[in-house]
Amino acid sequence: MPDKDERYYKAYMEHNTISRRGLFRALSGGTKRSTSQSSRAIRSSHHELDSPVVIRSVARPPGAVEEFLFQQICNECGDCAAKCPEQVIVMNSGLAELSLDYGYCAQCGACQQACPTGALHGQNNDIQLRPKFLSACQNALFGECTLCAEQCPSSSISIVPNTSPVVDEKSCDGCGRCKQACPFASIELNLNVELNGVY
Repeated sequence: MPDKDERYYKAYMEHNTISRRGLFRALSGGTKRSTSQSSRAIRSSHHELDSPVVIRSVARPPGAVEEFLFQQICNECGDCAAKCPEQVIVMNSGLAELSLDYGYCAQCGACQQACPTGALHGQNNDIQLRPKFLSACQNALFGECTLCAEQCPSSSISIVPNTSPVVDEKSCDGCGRCKQACPFASIELNLNVELNGVY
């Protein structure tokens, strides 16, 4: 993972006021505790300053920073898309986004290592996509299909015969393997806005 450069800190400072101690802590790498405090400070600064809130509307590669920051520090280089072994990262309007229509995210970290700006800094690998099971789900219709659950690397899908599968929202990372495993096209992936927080 590359070091955070000047563009990262400039974009960060435009949206958040921090103390001198906080600045030095950020420059020296900080701690996990200070990272979570920074996230809370960013969210609270949106409310206090009445600054515009940017809600993520598309899936970003794993490790993407908050949306308002991502849009400013992604330099549109496309290195993440070029390094993705699954070829599921596309550049749309110059910004990286995931397209899991014909593949899944292996969470391999290649995109994060390739990113020169820190837009994919690796703090949270949850893609924020969640499966929605459609009416053609074979398990709901006939009670005999477990393909989606078998392919889930985090065991987030529970199967009960003759009902739609149930997803554990907390352990699901949105990789899309379940969708690719379903030969009946009865799974769609939706961005979970509630997981976005205030970005």
